[in-house]
Amino acid sequence: MNYDLLFSTKGEKKLEVAVIGVRGFNHSLFIYGSRNDAISIRILCGRTAQKCIDAYLSVGIKRENIALCSSTAEGLSAFEKGMYLVFTDIDTAMSMPCDLVVEGTGNPEASARYALSAIEHHKHIVMVTKESDSVVGSLLAKKAREQGVIYSLAEGDQPALLIGLVTWARKAGLSIVSIGKSSEYDFIFDPEHSTMQVLDRTEEVSGFEKVWRLGENGRQTVEQRSALLSDFGQRAIPDLAEMSIVCNHLPEFSPDISSFHCPIARAVEIPDLMCPETMGGLFSGEARIDVINCLRRPDEQSLEGGVYVVVACDDEETWQVLQDKGVPVSRNKKTALIYYPAHYLGFEALFSVLSVGLLGLPTSSPDPKPRYDLVARSVKPMTKGTELQAKGHHHIIEGFEGILLPAQGISAHTQLPYYLADGARLKEDIPAGTLLNADMLERPDDAILWKLREEQDTIFAL
Repeated sequence: MNYDLLFSTKGEKKLEVAVIGVRGFNHSLFIYGSRNDAISIRILCGRTAQKCIDAYLSVGIKRENIALCSSTAEGLSAFEKGMYLVFTDIDTAMSMPCDLVVEGTGNPEASARYALSAIEHHKHIVMVTKESDSVVGSLLAKKAREQGVIYSLAEGDQPALLIGLVTWARKAGLSIVSIGKSSEYDFIFDPEHSTMQVLDRTEEVSGFEKVWRLGENGRQTVEQRSALLSDFGQRAIPDLAEMSIVCNHLPEFSPDISSFHCPIARAVEIPDLMCPETMGGLFSGEARIDVINCLRRPDEQSLEGGVYVVVACDDEETWQVLQDKGVPVSRNKKTALIYYPAHYLGFEALFSVLSVGLLGLPTSSPDPKPRYDLVARSVKPMTKGTELQAKGHHHIIEGFEGILLPAQGISAHTQLPYYLADGARLKEDIPAGTLLNADMLERPDDAILWKLREEQDTIFAL
């Protein structure tokens, strides 16, 4: 694909883009978007004005050309003068003459509120915050369509990239067996010292060399690996949140089990494992979605949290030629791996900005439906009065794991989307292994995420 031709502006006016949140994912989007000849980023929004000012300064904007705006009139005047605007009030920022908004706060409640404001102001929106999309993304997409604008997931993160790879494989005529992603952080085995490293933690794992290669019984091998590495976390909330979103955009794919298999596996083993038992794999059927933990040596290439599809080798000559060229094919020659071993965060999200703004096309499904929820389940006893907060880089609620279950209305009091619990307080003691539900919580006052979820439940008849 020639991207110069695909996104040619032919001298037309640049897309005016507003960015909400300038750290993390959106940092690289702003830095590299400022270099893009089709994009103008002159509206930055954040809770801390100085962070937005610093972002402008980092790309060479002089301080005298940066305006901190507190009203619509002030903002419009500064915009007309060609200045670079900073807002701490999102509703005021949304009244500016921009074409598209990128929301990347990572805060479930705030991002839902900001996305709704953008849509109500008739702005296209590229949603980076999976925490809110996993709860109410289907409703936000519907509201956007009703306002004549586009709601899109962001390339650079795995949901949109996996949707792209799946649709690419379909258009290529391939028969897809399963889909998924590699978890964010690799399991790096050093055979010389018999150690395993995950991020900055390194532990000795005596005997792991015996299960380095996939044995004749693949399921048994990954179970042995999991047991040897039981001190390491093998399921991550962000991975499951992202895959729940994909399930809502690609209705033919579903989890095989609610907690996912999440095998610790080398890239070349994916076609052997991520397929039905009838093909020698882990799944009870086809069209499954899952996550793998990438296992590699220090001198091997990472999967970088990338995405994959496993396809059927339904033409012998084609797949023999491809295997000869290095494409990973299962030992029984029934399946093969096609993968995109990366996710490049903000600067890759610029393709979503360009697709929405120039082509009028989302880089996700235009009409997602709420099929699956990431729901919260306690992993230890929790006491009445505990305030639940999604904390840290991965927005984890202490004491709760996530599993994927078919979506249900929260009024059924059977289960609760994981990120609806953020900011709520327990009304009762709950034992370990309890599925959290709405009855157990004092919901935050005026929580827009809860209101939107109740509306989504009604509209989609959950």
